[in-house]
Formats: sequence, C-alpha cells, structure tokens
Amino acid sequence: MTVSSTTPWQAGPAHLRAVVVAVVAVAAALLFRSPTLLVLATPFAIVAVWSTAARPGDDPTLVGRIGPATVREGEATRWTGHLTDAGGVDHVVGVAPQRNWLELRPRSGVVVCDVGRSGGRDGEGRVDDPGGRAEPSTDTSGPALLPTTEVPAAAMSAASVVIPMRSIRWGRHDLGPVRVACVSPWGAFRWTARDVGHRVTTLPLPAVFDAAPSSHRTNGLVGLTRSARPGDGTEFAGLRPFQSGDRLRRINWRRSLRSGELHVTATYADQDTHVALFVDAQADFGDSGGIDGAASSIDTSVRAAGAIAEHFLLRGDRVSLRIFGSRAPASVAPASGRAHLRRILDALASIEPPMYRPLRSAAPRGDMVRGDALAIMLSPLVSSTALDWAISLTSHGLTVAVIDTLPADVHVSDDPATELAWRIRLLERRVEMRAVQQVGVPVLGWGGPGSLDPFLREVARRAAAPRMARR
Repeated sequence: MTVSSTTPWQAGPAHLRAVVVAVVAVAAALLFRSPTLLVLATPFAIVAVWSTAARPGDDPTLVGRIGPATVREGEATRWTGHLTDAGGVDHVVGVAPQRNWLELRPRSGVVVCDVGRSGGRDGEGRVDDPGGRAEPSTDTSGPALLPTTEVPAAAMSAASVVIPMRSIRWGRHDLGPVRVACVSPWGAFRWTARDVGHRVTTLPLPAVFDAAPSSHRTNGLVGLTRSARPGDGTEFAGLRPFQSGDRLRRINWRRSLRSGELHVTATYADQDTHVALFVDAQADFGDSGGIDGAASSIDTSVRAAGAIAEHFLLRGDRVSLRIFGSRAPASVAPASGRAHLRRILDALASIEPPMYRPLRSAAPRGDMVRGDALAIMLSPLVSSTALDWAISLTSHGLTVAVIDTLPADVHVSDDPATELAWRIRLLERRVEMRAVQQVGVPVLGWGGPGSLDPFLREVARRAAAPRMARR
C-alpha cells in the first residue's frame, strides 16, 4: 500500500519571473517614457496573463505501483505512476532516487511524459512506452495547431510515468520516495507529490550446480535419487535368482528361459534425502559488485545455497534451511517441490548481516535436525561459531560438510595493525579448519558444478559398507 503526500498548485520560478519582468518593465517604461521597454515587456505580460488563465483548477490524483514486485537478480521491473484528473497539465516529470542495487533507466532517474501519452521521455529525447521500447520524440517547441489524430477527453486528462529499473543484487530494496511534478503550460504552476512505500524483493539467482554421485542412505523411499542399497525402485542393479517374496512383475523371463530357473531384475531403492542447509550470515567479507561484479562471502553463500536447494528439490528430495547470525534469523521446515524452492529463496533474500562483526558467539543447539539428514553448512569460517555448530551436528549422528565461502582477496583495512590482525586471524582459521577435518567434517571450497562430488561419493561409499548391528 503506497502513501502519497501532495502539494497543491503553486507558482513556479518561470511564472514569477514573467510577472516581475513585466511589472518592472511596464513601470520603467511609464516612468522613463520609453516605448522600447513597453514593447519588451509585452511578451512577458502576455505569458503571465495566459499562464494565470490556464492554471489548472483541480489537483491530480497519483496512484503508484511496482510491477513485478519480486524479480530475480539481473531482471528488470518498473515503477508506474498513473495520474488522473490531470486536465490543464502540460507535462509530467517523475524523479526516482538513486539506490545501490537498482540500476535506473535513464541513470539520472528523471522521466518526462506528456499528458495523454503513456510512458515517458528521458533527458535524451527518447520516449519510453510501457512495453519498454524507445523512439525519437516528435514534440515541437510550440503548441500543436492541427492535431493529426483525435485523442479522447479521458486520455487527455490522464498520464502515466514509467521508470524502468534493473535489480543487480539479491535482497529487499526500498524504492522511494519517487517525486512526481505536474507542470502547467509555460511552466507557470507546479503540483508535486511524493510516492513512498514501494519495495523490490530480489530473489538470489542460484549458481550453476550439479552433483553426479548419489547421496547417502535415508529412511524414505519416495525420491528420485538412487540409493546405495537394493530395494524397490527404477535404477537397474543386476539380475539374481528368484527368492521368496519377490514380485512376479520383477521376473526376467529371457534370463529365466535361458538358465532354466527363475531370475528377477534387482533395482536400487529410490531415495528420499533430507538435505539441511545452514547459512552463516554473521558478517559479510569482501566487496559485492552485484550479479555483474565480484561476489562477497554472503553473495557466495546465498547463491550456493539456492543452487544446492534447487538441485535436490528438483529430484524429489526434501530440503530445509536455517539462517543464523542475521538480524532476523529465519528457518524453513523440510519439504519438497518447486513451491518450497520459492520459500527457500524468499528466506535467503531476507538475510541482513548485523552492523558489527562478532568474533565469537555461543554455538546453537545441534539437535534441531532430526533423523538421517545430510547437513551442508555454508560459512566464511572467520568466526568459530560455524565450526562449533558443525561439530555439534556431527556428534548428533548427522553427516556434515562445510563449504568455505570466504573470497580469496579480502581487503579489510589500510591500517597496518588491522591488516596484521587479519592475517593472524586467517592463520588461526586454517588451524581450526584442520582440527575440524581431523574430527571427520570435510571443509570444501565452492566451485560450482562438482563441488560436492568427492564428499557425496565418500558418503555413498560409507553407506554401502557393512555395519555392525545387535542381534
């Protein structure tokens, strides 16, 4: 819901200038008996009288909206301001403020449109229509004497200002206040309005990711990923002799006729994996350049989490998400499907790192994920909280992997003492990572497709290995 504040019609500098010049010139012409000054004052007097007579009587009504309000990184949206009751208005000017992660078109954010024409004209003389096209302007400096087309009266009293913009980074970006000014003929009077309350939600664009190995064994049998154990599924595992309890539809009649005894087709069980994603948002390291530039640590974490979630969800697995360290920690319960992917992307877009960078905080509880789940944590690993949490999850019987998202070139400060402290912290971080790996938690670097292949291959090998059980 937008809230617009308006200012009634007021005289502009052009009208005041015309009135002052006309009065002063006429007074000087009468005082000094100079016809030349009277001739020079006549145009100003005519414009002042004409502008006063053409002053609009009613205030326009502004309705602003953003469409679409939710986009992906790199996609475009637009703010549209529709004005009604704009009789007597010559042209409308819309000005949008500059925002860090919203690229305006034009870059100045100033769009001009004429009453009765939808779209807008930027400072270079191009006319932007709602379809996003641009064409040279055909406006003349004077009033049109012979209109070539008949314009309805309702269209002559309405105008639409369109300001296109492109979102270049995930998150929730506030647009506004957008200022709109209606100008009467000769630029004499102006009516202004401020449109506020618009927000553009930009979902992260998942990075390219794929995992070739199958995941580890789980309790469910409804997914699309091949399990490491035999069972009722669609993936071919081999041929074996018929046993009591095998289904008749599994009998391989060709092999049975050749061998003289019944054989069945063995398959791998379809696996329903629960992938638990943990995103560390305690601090953001590195400079972010948006979708077209360099990626900071949180940029890498968010896009990698979206890619992993999309990979497993499209295969029928269940994915949950837990964000810790953000101003508003969020969690998404495990589920599957494309609608669940949208919920995860919305939660990732709501991440806001705190203003300060905590060096150490209490490790969260490790019993929030129950069952046989595959836990993947994405963190820059500057704070030891993420590693403590990974160890806690491992102690509860979960299979855990940590993805290091710290950029290679992080410049903290130009102060030599601060730079030295940062190098010392990186050395301590390396020691902590080795200690965690010795416990059995692998620390991987994010490189897109195949980043988790060694880890998933090792997990599948462990699941297929024999285990000791009580009898």
